[in-house]
Amino acid sequence: MRKKIFLVLSSLGAGGSERVYWLLSQYFNKPDYEVVVVLLNGNICSFSKEIAGIRFLDLKTLKASRSFFKLRKLLKDEKPYAVFSTTDHINILVAFVSIFVKVPQLIARASNNPQQMRQYYGFKARFYNYFSRFLFVRFNTIVCQSEEMKQSVARLYNINLNRLIVIHNPVIITNVLKPQTQVSDLKRLIAVNRLIKEKGVFRLLEVMKALPQNYVLTIAGDGPLMNTLKEEVINTGLNERVTFIGEIKNVAEVISKHDLLVLSSFTEGFPNVVLEALSVGVPVVTFRVGGVDELIREGFNGFIAEQNDLRTLQQQIIRACSQTWQHPNIKADISERFGLNKIGLAYETLLAN
Repeated sequence: MRKKIFLVLSSLGAGGSERVYWLLSQYFNKPDYEVVVVLLNGNICSFSKEIAGIRFLDLKTLKASRSFFKLRKLLKDEKPYAVFSTTDHINILVAFVSIFVKVPQLIARASNNPQQMRQYYGFKARFYNYFSRFLFVRFNTIVCQSEEMKQSVARLYNINLNRLIVIHNPVIITNVLKPQTQVSDLKRLIAVNRLIKEKGVFRLLEVMKALPQNYVLTIAGDGPLMNTLKEEVINTGLNERVTFIGEIKNVAEVISKHDLLVLSSFTEGFPNVVLEALSVGVPVVTFRVGGVDELIREGFNGFIAEQNDLRTLQQQIIRACSQTWQHPNIKADISERFGLNKIGLAYETLLAN
């Protein structure tokens, strides 16, 4: 008998959590499972819903606070074997619903390091954080993206480590590969971020001012700081060297046209953009944030600078752009460690246990 699996998301927007569950839905899309992706808002869509064998259900509730009764009815009627949820507000919603509807396997995915994120929380996020302490006990298992996140969740929410498991984020390996080009005077950097405070893009602009003139930066992504960042670029005379291209869908392909991905974040759970860069053979220079210790092999696929050490980040960027990288080897390594089949199997094993 096929096991019915629900993956609950607020939307299919361009976030990391959305991407991970969209990929997992495809892994589970096989004869043993019936896969249903439940969306609170189906109108926000950065990923395809035209996937044969996967059912996408739009509750049309838009917000978690309006979704309790519809989700409860849906779970009661459809009786799924397993429900996966991710991000704080969806985890809280599913936990509340599970009080009234029995689900054999209830699995939450923690989407960030709660201790690192506390300084960026607004009122709503602090509210979610508070309730997570009490409602995480509803889940059979909580998936953390890195060992660092696992320890943080255990400490902050006082959860037994036996109920926490580390499963990294997956990546789909495509045919895209950065070509082994000859050394060029022009050094092409790219940053792919939501343009919000915790992504630290202003720090990257500071570094750009100190880099030689032949270093150029593409910033991909959108967010509330877009206009402020553009003004900063103009005010600091970087407008000839920094280009904004907005939100992109063909992330891996765009990254492959650059020499280096730079991650300037203050905090991350497990940065998907680093996975995507490495999956096409592009090296990465990053500040030390959640997950990068498990992604970066220094000198083989990138370098790590300590948090807020702008001078070292600048030096590592120059170092990375001055050496020859084995792009096929970088791609093969990331495929072996984080390919969808390997990560999907870890989730499938979790269900079996």
